Amino acid sequence: MTTAIDIRDVTKIYNPNSNQPVKALDSVSLTIDDNEFFTLLGPSGCGKTTLLRLIAGFEQVSGGEIMLFDDEIENLEPNRRPVNTVFQHYALFPHMTVAENVAFGLERLKKPKAEVQTTVERVLTLVKMKHLGDRHPNQLSGGQQQRVALARALAPSPKVLLLDEPLSALDLKLRQAMREELKQLQKETGITFVFVTHDQEEALAMSDRIAVMSDGEVQQIGGPTDIYEHPVNRFVADFIGDTNFLDGEIVDIKDDLVTCRIGSNSMYEAENSGGHTVGDHVTLFLRPEKITLSDASDANQPDNRPGKVANIVYLGNQAAYTVDMGDGVELVAQARPREDGKLPFAIDEPLAVGFSARALRVLVQ
Repeated sequence: MTTAIDIRDVTKIYNPNSNQPVKALDSVSLTIDDNEFFTLLGPSGCGKTTLLRLIAGFEQVSGGEIMLFDDEIENLEPNRRPVNTVFQHYALFPHMTVAENVAFGLERLKKPKAEVQTTVERVLTLVKMKHLGDRHPNQLSGGQQQRVALARALAPSPKVLLLDEPLSALDLKLRQAMREELKQLQKETGITFVFVTHDQEEALAMSDRIAVMSDGEVQQIGGPTDIYEHPVNRFVADFIGDTNFLDGEIVDIKDDLVTCRIGSNSMYEAENSGGHTVGDHVTLFLRPEKITLSDASDANQPDNRPGKVANIVYLGNQAAYTVDMGDGVELVAQARPREDGKLPFAIDEPLAVGFSARALRVLVQ
């Protein structure tokens, strides 16, 4: 596998000589493969956009180095890097037509007129905008403007396409549709995509791999399933999806399962992440969708426990139930409405709460 981008121990400090220097990135190292859809995911201010701007050349590193296809690019101006960027606000030229916007970069590169025309037609066809080539940006919807911005960025055939939260200005339905189109576009072009977002659902839906960032550091890198099912710490588990956290003490270890005391004396069996010993105080996590809710009469069945509904949040296609498990333990679980639209359980109703030991996991950190 060819490495497209190799980020080696990169640090970025703003205002380094002032009384209040800001460390935006702290010794970040990661590699991005060629022809990969790679996502930098994290909350606002975590450093993900700063890292993207360093790759693009809009900012300079304070320490470390960035290699692009084995070439050091620190001294290359942004326009000399085989990289293009699609920004959150598409920055289309309002006085130019769609076709003229796409052609602009090619003309700046002094490409022959026939080649420019052929390329513009090809990339507009790729983003399903060829029929609107004569329109101006103010005649387009947000989704159409985004497609034009993508076409303009793709036209010079960059080796890497950087995307800085390009879907955030779109409504929910259009965002969901554009996720699929972006992923398909990446497959068709074979270009390495580096996508920045704070939306964990976007990251899970599109990415080959994800780097979860917080406070200028990479917390975890992995595929969507690995990040979601096996987060290394509480931040990742909490940021990616909904999660129940339980703090407890390990009282027994058998093979890859541990028994933890939760609350004053409730015992829960969980999957061990390794490296723990009896007496360790640990955090366990349990995804709401891993929990099943059923009639209270099932409470004595294997993997089931008794509980009582403390609160309900109706979400349309499902409801989130806060369940009092006793001993100071509360869990949030999910259940779908019945076929008649009514919710299966009511507040204060006793019920059975089921989940396997494999669903309840001990965090590594």
